[in-house]
Parts: sequence; structure tokens; C-alpha cells
Amino acid sequence: MHTHSPPTIAKVIGIPTYSKPSVYTAVFRDGSIAEYTDELLSMVSTSQSSVISLLPNWVKGGCNATLFLSDIPKPRHGTLHFTDDKKWLFPPGKTLEDHHGILSPDLEANFQTLSDTGQLFHGHTKFKNVFDTRNQISLRTSVLHHGSAHGLQLLVAPSSLKNHSKIPSTDKAIWDAAYNEEYNGLTSLPSWEVISEDEYYKLSKGCK
Repeated sequence: MHTHSPPTIAKVIGIPTYSKPSVYTAVFRDGSIAEYTDELLSMVSTSQSSVISLLPNWVKGGCNATLFLSDIPKPRHGTLHFTDDKKWLFPPGKTLEDHHGILSPDLEANFQTLSDTGQLFHGHTKFKNVFDTRNQISLRTSVLHHGSAHGLQLLVAPSSLKNHSKIPSTDKAIWDAAYNEEYNGLTSLPSWEVISEDEYYKLSKGCK
């Protein structure tokens, strides 16, 4: 398929299924594979092929964006630019004087990941909102990796027994099940050795 202009060649290797509705999977020339929802695809049928843009409408040369890559200390406001040598640049600020901010030679292959992980935002997003988004993504990822923590109403973990008593009853049951699963898993490794109270006082004397 042809993605952006100038076109990048990619091949659709997966179409929407019952388990993943509206999700297309594409493989690019460099071997990278990415998934895209149909809301990010703009398909135009022709007599020979389908021309598909894997970027949302707001991604274009000169558009405002906020970048917060995993290896930079804080978010940056700037603009996206598509260069003559087919690379996407993100120079912070309002000018093109700084050319070091290369996002990717093929943003189509990486856009979904950058968006889903809170690294690329539309417009000049407030930094507080950027940090809040990243924190929510980190917490959601942590929760989803734990089999017992699905279906929470609130994604804020109870930090004390007092907070635990204030959360909804359904969340209590989910967090308790997750706690027990974690505790039992650590016990089975084993992660610690059981000692007597006297041994504890001897080991902890003079230590916090």
C-alpha cells in the first residue's frame, strides 16, 4: 500500500477480526510492524490499488505538536516538518533553525506507538496534561499486566489501609485479589526467609 506522500511502501498483513475490530496490521520495508485503527486510516479506492494514509489529518508539515520522548527530560512544544529527504523533523520552538529533532524517517510506522505511549500530542498541550497522561498510561500498563486487576473503576492504587477503606467495594475486591496473587507468587519463589521475632531484633538493631 502507499501511505503518505511521498509514498512509503507497506503491506497490510492483518485486517479487522472479531477479537480486534477496526484494527489493521501493516509491515514496512524495514520489517517493522504496526497496528492502526480504521479511524486513523483514510482509504481512497482506485482502479489499480488503494491509497492509504496511516496518519491522522492533523499530522502535516507545519502543524503544532508536543513531544515527550522517553529519553528527553521534559515535554517540548514545537512543529512537525516533512523534509525533502523524506524525514520528519520536530524542531522545538517556532523556527527551523534547530534541525536535530528527527522523529523518524517513517512516522507512519511509529505514530501509533508514540501516541499510545504519551510521547506525541496534537497541538501545544499543557505540560501538566502531558505528565498526567503519561502517569495514567504507566498505571494502566501496570494494572493490565496483572491478571487480577481488570475492571477497576478508579486507576489510582490505594496507598494505605485508610485509602483502601474509601474506594468502591468492587475495586476493593479487585485490589485484594491482586494483592493476594502478588503475595502468593512472591511466597512461592521463595522471596524471603521466615525468621523469629528475636532474630529480627538482632538483625535490625541500630537500623531503620
